[in-house]
Amino acid sequence: MNKISKLVTALTLLSSSYGVSAEGNAFDVENFSATLTFTTDYTFRGTTFSDGDPAIQGSFDWGSGPWFAGAWATSLIPQAANGVGGTMEIDYYFGWADAFGGVDFMVMPLFYTFPGQNDAGRDDFTFELWTSAGYGFANAPGSPYVNFEFNWSPEYFENGDDSLYYRLSAAFTLPQGFGIDAGYGYTDIGDKNDFFADDYGHWDLGVTKSVLGFDFDLRYHDNADVDKIGKGFAIDSDFVFSVSRSF
Repeated sequence: MNKISKLVTALTLLSSSYGVSAEGNAFDVENFSATLTFTTDYTFRGTTFSDGDPAIQGSFDWGSGPWFAGAWATSLIPQAANGVGGTMEIDYYFGWADAFGGVDFMVMPLFYTFPGQNDAGRDDFTFELWTSAGYGFANAPGSPYVNFEFNWSPEYFENGDDSLYYRLSAAFTLPQGFGIDAGYGYTDIGDKNDFFADDYGHWDLGVTKSVLGFDFDLRYHDNADVDKIGKGFAIDSDFVFSVSRSF
């Protein structure tokens, strides 16, 4: 899902920049795009959903004016305790993104689905409402961009209670087309279960570069509370490399 965060950021900027003209149509071919990603580990909020193994991910998206919608999929390890169930995650989302007074806003209902997990005794559906606000300082050195994300779920991965997620991040441009960004996230899990023992925080630091249409990302992940997440899922000092291409 870190990949969805980046994908939605791109869609936000695209939606804010390209409206539909009087002659245009919302379903023109240029309003559709797809992204394919290979990553050495599928990471999500300080956890690994691929047990530290590589994953293949992809998305199909539509954007017109301030509106967007899409689907994102990834390979993963079975999320059931007995090791059986689905080996794929498919997420569906739609939303609105626009800018006011130089601030980029986004609201996005998102549906996590795990086909086959229900047969293995785990819930295969989770809803979460994503919101974010970002601001760029184009005239400052490095053109810093600061983003705050706030998400709410009524039942976050079987915890049976409202859960909140906060994330603050900042990105900077570097010479030669490189970029650097860092973020800290905190999950207020509500009721605990066998997966989440308590609330926890995590952080990451990454370097990015685009070459010949390919986007490269080398990122360090760390979990501030490793013992508060189910065994085998928490990330502890891990470097992850990803490469993606959009079409």
